[in-house]
Amino acid sequence: MADRVLQSPEAFLAPYAALFIIGTTVRSSVTAAARQVTVVVLGVLVAALAARTLPELAAIAGAVAVGTILGRSRWLAPDGMWVAITALLVLLYGTATNPTLVFHRVLDVTVGVLVGVAVNALVLPPDRLSTARDLILQRAEELSALLADLAHGLRSGRHDSDIGRQRVWDLHKSTGAGAALSEGRESLRGNMRSVGWARVGGSRVYQPIATILDDTLLQVSVLEIAVEALTASDDQLEDPDQLRCEAAGLIEAFSAAFDKLTWDPAHHREPYLHVVHTALPDARSRLESFRETVQRHQPSSGALQAISLAADGLWAALTVLDNFDER
Repeated sequence: MADRVLQSPEAFLAPYAALFIIGTTVRSSVTAAARQVTVVVLGVLVAALAARTLPELAAIAGAVAVGTILGRSRWLAPDGMWVAITALLVLLYGTATNPTLVFHRVLDVTVGVLVGVAVNALVLPPDRLSTARDLILQRAEELSALLADLAHGLRSGRHDSDIGRQRVWDLHKSTGAGAALSEGRESLRGNMRSVGWARVGGSRVYQPIATILDDTLLQVSVLEIAVEALTASDDQLEDPDQLRCEAAGLIEAFSAAFDKLTWDPAHHREPYLHVVHTALPDARSRLESFRETVQRHQPSSGALQAISLAADGLWAALTVLDNFDER
């Protein structure tokens, strides 16, 4: 377009400007387009003023200085540096006082950013909510598997602490479920794909799972450490088998609850109902039974009390599902 329609002598600026826009969210691409045009206009104006009032070297120094000062405005961040760069390039090309070339430069950038916005909005609208959904459901699956392995290790008395700690650490250092969901929600603003997502509840149906996943990492870490302590060779015979079996059953109940969270709530008429009516009552029953058993036996190992406290935290986090309003 810049070359054949506008016959611009610097047509390469149009695709260059478009590349800065493509790949961002639709909403941010519009603001980025406005910034790109603004910094170019400011740059050529600064260059023109410097070229008309100062000698060549002084004009370059003055234009870069003024462009840098203008570019520090928070309204132009993070593209403010291009005010000084544009002014410098225009002066070095010797086109600062040529109104035709200056006009084409601004026009090329404007065409480029408009094409970039059009591609973002109509051709390749970004959908980061799908990525967030996949991450959230995968995280629920990983937590379910980790809890199941902890329960198995507690029953068998054998637990690989190195692998367990690495799995917990991987969960801690990975992208937060809430942060990923927020990015996904933002990517749909002004996006035509938001219509399809709205039919199944949009990002809000994943908010309870995201909150639970982020809020339970500490409790899962405590369970890992507690199981390590209980499966250590020195502690194997100190506490009754009944306590270990009940602790394993309790952890398995929470594993089952997280396993049900791997079902995509967008595909269910009543999201989370299957968790609230089946997994949560079982987990609650096992938690109360385990508390009574711990009180009755008064175990010497603090690891069992730690499991009870961690289970309390898991239960408190999961109760958010009971208050989810699907409307």
